[in-house]
Amino acid sequence: MKKTIITILLLFILIIVILLHLNVEDENPNDKTIKNSISELPSETISKPPLESEFIPTLLPTPTPATHNIKPDFSNVIFIGDSITFGFINAHNTPVEKDHVYAKIGAHVFEGSKLLGDNSKMITDRCNGSVDYVFLMFGANDYGYNMNAYKNWYKELIKYIKQMFPNSKIVIQSVMPMNSTAKEPNRNQEPQKLNYIIKAVAIEEDVQFMDVSKFIPNAKKMLLEDGLHFKPELYPLWITAIVNSFN
Repeated sequence: MKKTIITILLLFILIIVILLHLNVEDENPNDKTIKNSISELPSETISKPPLESEFIPTLLPTPTPATHNIKPDFSNVIFIGDSITFGFINAHNTPVEKDHVYAKIGAHVFEGSKLLGDNSKMITDRCNGSVDYVFLMFGANDYGYNMNAYKNWYKELIKYIKQMFPNSKIVIQSVMPMNSTAKEPNRNQEPQKLNYIIKAVAIEEDVQFMDVSKFIPNAKKMLLEDGLHFKPELYPLWITAIVNSFN
């Protein structure tokens, strides 16, 4: 009787050993690899947020031949902007006529549509029947505002212009350099922030972006004492940059 019980116990133990052995062999070798890989991961695996520079668009709309070139007298072009653009009126050394400049000292981008008005026929007549190019520049009075608001205002202005002049080539120009002041020690950094937004708007609205400063590398030397506005000598260089870019 005792021998029978011992035999049964030994058989039971043998069965358990066999089952355990089979379970180990069935384990997927890849599972071991995965487990080992996980254990080797560094403790900090959460990536840092990308730097702002990593978001800067790299594929901007490039200049494409327009239906018409810019005329030598700029009669098929209009400018919309703030006091920097208003400088064309006071410069007296460019072919740009006053009635082709829709700008105001102290203007913000959200005022762009008001500056332009709603009489597209009158503006077209001033351009001898064809508004082929619309150049925009806002930012001298917009830094310090919420950048999302600045972006949305610019997009709304562009949509408004597209409705008025559906066949025109719209060009957003970069914000010009600024100098810092005692009251605004970081103002010289504002154009870079604004231009980052402008580039994004150009891509999203499928319009042209023009980096004016790229064509006038010494623009900062032509700033007035206020560090914001420019001497008249800048404006002929600006015109030359436009002609070289689009004709």
